[in-house]
Amino acid sequence: MRSGRFVPGPEHQEIVFLTGSGISARTGLGTFRGPEGLWTLAPETEQAMHAELLPESLPQLWSVWGRMAAIAAEHGPTPGHRAIARLGAPVITQNIDGLHQAAGSEVVAELHGSALFAVCLSPECRWRAPLDPGDGDHPEDHGVPATCPECGAPTRPDVVLFDETLPEAPLAQAVRLAQQAELFVVVGTSSTVFPAAQLAPTARAHGATTVLIDIAPPPETSLRAVFDHIIAEDAHEVLPDWERTLNQVGSTSFLDPF
Repeated sequence: MRSGRFVPGPEHQEIVFLTGSGISARTGLGTFRGPEGLWTLAPETEQAMHAELLPESLPQLWSVWGRMAAIAAEHGPTPGHRAIARLGAPVITQNIDGLHQAAGSEVVAELHGSALFAVCLSPECRWRAPLDPGDGDHPEDHGVPATCPECGAPTRPDVVLFDETLPEAPLAQAVRLAQQAELFVVVGTSSTVFPAAQLAPTARAHGATTVLIDIAPPPETSLRAVFDHIIAEDAHEVLPDWERTLNQVGSTSFLDPF
């Protein structure tokens, strides 16, 4: 393991990013784990995330994820999101805020779903529709009906809850991307939640250079052993710098508003 400011080179034609809540934190969404995370500061948020509490927990789900989607829509992508998009790199994300797509990323595997969509509560029904994030604990507050127009079951945000399996298609896409990467970059995630935590080792096993960008890297030796480079800096400074170097543009960009 080598530390220091690593910059991708011409040998890294296939760059893939894995992102977590840290890349969106400066929008006001916050992270989930740790002493300042949402699970600690707002335990009712974590309680609403348990699938076994459905359907009684639907008002909490709409309130929590509708509010997060609204914050994301209001603030828009961060410099980190925009730099990744300008690099044209595929993204595997644990986030549900849609900010990678808003920044212009075209290939995004959403492992945990999207708070910008509603789905039917019935697992047999395939109804899915975009929503208009608002403020409230009813689906109508977010521009979608309370009952599925196809089968009549309640509607819910399209996010993966505890004890629910990840969607098969995005997970399979994520594994393929990890296997094809020449450079695999992890940004803003604790790298402890499976199966996402296995993606960097998978990329490395297939020959990729692996990089962790985290302003406060985890101390676990086992995690550090996964990465060829650990950059203990702000991703919103590192990633735009990478993009400017690789795309040979100036030192500032009007596309990085905050």
